[in-house]
Amino acid sequence: MNRHRSLSEHSTGLKDNFDMKLPKTIHATFSARAATLPDRIALDSGDRSLTFAELDERSTRIAGYLQRHRVRRGDRVGVYSQRSIDAVAALLGILKAGAAYVPFDPAYPAKLLRFMYEDCTPALMLVEPSLLVSGTDPFWNGPAHDAGAAAQGVETPDAAAGLRETGPDDLAYVMYTSGSTGHPKGVLIPHRGVVRLAVENPFASMGPDEVHLLLAPLAFDASTFEIWGALLNGAKLAVVTAPYPSLDDVAQAISRFGVTTLWLTAGLFHLMVDHRLAGLAPLRQLIAGGDVLSPPHIAKAQAALPGCQLINGYGPTENTTFTCCYSIPRELPPGPIPIGTPIAHTTVHILDDARRPVRDGQEGELYAGGAGLALGYLNRDELTAERFVANPFDSSGSTRLYRTGDRVRRRTDGNIEFLGRVDRQVKINGKRVELDEIEACLRRSALVEDAAVTSPIDDNGPRKVHAYVKLRAGAAGGPAELRHFLKQEAADYMIPASFTLMDELPLSPTGKVDRSKLPRPRQDLPSGAAAQPAAGNETEATLLEIWRNVLGTGAVGLNDNFFDLGGTSLQLIQVHATIASVMHSDLSVIDLFQYPRISALAARLRSNGGTAVPGSAAGRQPAGGVLTAEERARRQHAALARARTSLRRNAP
Repeated sequence: MNRHRSLSEHSTGLKDNFDMKLPKTIHATFSARAATLPDRIALDSGDRSLTFAELDERSTRIAGYLQRHRVRRGDRVGVYSQRSIDAVAALLGILKAGAAYVPFDPAYPAKLLRFMYEDCTPALMLVEPSLLVSGTDPFWNGPAHDAGAAAQGVETPDAAAGLRETGPDDLAYVMYTSGSTGHPKGVLIPHRGVVRLAVENPFASMGPDEVHLLLAPLAFDASTFEIWGALLNGAKLAVVTAPYPSLDDVAQAISRFGVTTLWLTAGLFHLMVDHRLAGLAPLRQLIAGGDVLSPPHIAKAQAALPGCQLINGYGPTENTTFTCCYSIPRELPPGPIPIGTPIAHTTVHILDDARRPVRDGQEGELYAGGAGLALGYLNRDELTAERFVANPFDSSGSTRLYRTGDRVRRRTDGNIEFLGRVDRQVKINGKRVELDEIEACLRRSALVEDAAVTSPIDDNGPRKVHAYVKLRAGAAGGPAELRHFLKQEAADYMIPASFTLMDELPLSPTGKVDRSKLPRPRQDLPSGAAAQPAAGNETEATLLEIWRNVLGTGAVGLNDNFFDLGGTSLQLIQVHATIASVMHSDLSVIDLFQYPRISALAARLRSNGGTAVPGSAAGRQPAGGVLTAEERARRQHAALARARTSLRRNAP
């Protein structure tokens, strides 16, 4: 039985009625736009491009392919792919077939991907072939359909059936976010949510003369704005195909494609400002968000980018990417950067615990409504009812509001200021993390009797997660084993930066863990850094200094694994940028995944005079000349797969 159809059948009372003149579906809006701009470039990866007419035709052939394989309206189709032209065409083809797409992030561990697959039960999987690593079992059941080959078929008479059948309230995609129960939850986004975000919404300039950059993973809802904000407005979408682009890759893409509109997470924005600010110079508008923006970084960017409008973008996945936006003025007022006011076709209310409006200046919880609202959570009716509540300001009772869990207040100028959370949800590099989910994952380990997880605000750097663990009696293991266990259960951005082992967790009088009495997090020494050899040459000494500065600790040994020290992918990008600037190295970010220990990385750097490592994704070139962008990305995919296999093999 199709689970989404079942949800719709018994949840019709939760549907929202919106009196607005928006086009019906994503694909109908795109096809109408393509008809007016058939020869304009829609997608460009540097070595390959498609016009709007070609993308329209290609996606229609994909729709025909899917229908010939019995994909029907209301079905879900999985997409297991990195960013690419084929992947974007696949998303559009799925919608034209009347189905909804579910992106699976190749960076996620297989166990997590398996849970998502079993939860959403795709009718078919469209897959990037280079991700099928030899000797690795896929996380799905059934065949893998090549997303590129699907576009080579012959259009069938009913290939455009989805255009006639689907409407604004039909499901467009499922995006998974962190869940407090220990498993992620699938958010059901309808067509109207995306069209409301992308079409005639004045929070940013969107038109045929813009060039957007696809930089976010397909499974991160920032990609919704990047893809459809471009394609539904006749703008060009430039595609960064490298799985882990460096700061230089971002800067070079902006220059190469003439990018005018860019979306960055707050963390990546701060890194670009610190290390590659000049690379942002061509932009006309830069939207940053997903977490609190640093006013000093905003001021620095404004001084260096006089022709660029900076915008703070705020919003949960449940309200289709953006709920509020704030165009940051040149004369920056004192205090934190506000999240602004609601975008078009969006309503917000600031309510107290009894769901009554609070006065301006008073703190309350932000409730969001309007056309961007999700249909609910897949297979989570109770949670849907808890978070999507009846709108007390609608006498008909037909509309809902989403409880964001964000504490805010409205300033006297009408702009809304973010204050924090009412629960234990945090943002790590723009991605939502439920601390309760990490605790639940830890408790599933045979080593763990109990666990507590915290994420205090750190004024000295990006926010980190810290775990406190009471082991079972007689359990043989420690931080390294716990970290390895979590890497099989959760996405990398959810792995704690430190693990503190405790005989007992402090309890409150009611018997619950009293997190206020937990000690300061203890920095792990995975391989006994104090007993490791000192730096034996200038390269090792330089790398040690870089790692210590980025990780914010002196507890770094030459043989320690960067990720076992709590390093994140975003921090690895920072390491890469620093190495490139002080050592004049042309290593790729993927090379750092392959050599996560200073001793090995330094040896490879010295053997090549500080240039790219031979045989690495960045250093290899075909006999005929320079690698194409897509071939380089393919080799980076393969290198990343080898690096992950090596890390798993060497894990305890």
